[in-house]
Amino acid sequence: MDDPEDLIGRAWGRYRLADAAGAAALAERALAAHPEHGEAWYALACAHERLGETFAADRAFRRAAGATHDPQAPPFRCSWRHFRRLVEDAAATIPAGLRPAYAELTVALEDYASPTLLEGYDEPELLGMFVGAERGEEPAPGELSPRIHLWRRAHEHACSTAHELAGEVRTTLLHEFGHYLGYDEQGLAGLGLD
Repeated sequence: MDDPEDLIGRAWGRYRLADAAGAAALAERALAAHPEHGEAWYALACAHERLGETFAADRAFRRAAGATHDPQAPPFRCSWRHFRRLVEDAAATIPAGLRPAYAELTVALEDYASPTLLEGYDEPELLGMFVGAERGEEPAPGELSPRIHLWRRAHEHACSTAHELAGEVRTTLLHEFGHYLGYDEQGLAGLGLD
C-alpha cells in the first residue's frame, strides 16, 4: 500500500517542477490511500489550478478545508489587478530615503515560479525571491538587472483573508528588497522582515 505522506511529498516535488499533471496523479494516489488527508486534497487543488482546471481546484480546496486529517485553509483569491495594487501599496511604504534604491530594481509579478528559480529549495512554493547583484556590487557579465520576483498563486495559497494577503505581500516585498540592500536572513530577522 502506498504511503500517503511519501506520495504527498512527491506530488509537491512534481508541482515544484511545473509538472502539474504528475502532481495531480500522485495526490490522487495519496487520496486513494487516505481520502481524508487535507494536504493531499490541497496538493491536488494546486495541481488542478496550475492546469487551469479552476472548478476542480476549488472543489479540492473545499475538500482540503473540511478534511478530518490535516485540514488546510482555503486560499484567498485575488485578481491580477488587485495583486498589482497590493504590491504598489507595499512599495509606497518604503521610506523616502530608500526609494531611489527600490527604483533600481525590476519587480516581476508572475503566477508561478519557474522550476529553475526553485532549484535547491525544498518548499513547493516560495512567495518571492531576489535575483541579481546586491546594491553596490558589480553584476556578473550578461546578468540581468537586479529583480524581485513575487508570485501571486503562492501568496494566495499562504493566505486565507484579504488582510493576511496584504500583509504577506508587504512583508515579502520588503524582505526581498532587504536582500538587494545586502541583508542576509539573520539581518532581515533583526529588522522584523523574516
